[in-house]
Amino acid sequence: MLIIVGSVVLAVFVAPPHWGPVLVGCAIFWEIAEKLYWFRSTKRIPIAVGRDAMIGLPVTVISPCQPEGRVQLGGERWKARCTAGAGVGETLVIEAVEQITLVVSQRSDRAHNG
Repeated sequence: MLIIVGSVVLAVFVAPPHWGPVLVGCAIFWEIAEKLYWFRSTKRIPIAVGRDAMIGLPVTVISPCQPEGRVQLGGERWKARCTAGAGVGETLVIEAVEQITLVVSQRSDRAHNG
């Protein structure tokens, strides 16, 4: 949209009279082509939301999980369950989501190395 506004300003104040409509037309064509390109490109990206998107994310323990406690994911605090137990400050990985409780566990060597 900024390109169209800029082309109109250039067409009115800078460009010769016969080039004004050409400049604005090219700007409109460019904007439409760009929108179509990004629309097609982003349709191919699968949307990951909800529970499935959370699995595998790292969380930080903020109250001991013995086996239940609280963890922080980004700026949110969640109730968590860790069967192995974990202390404050440890980093765990989300294995599953049950209602509003995260099931977390220690990072396995396979997941941590690759």
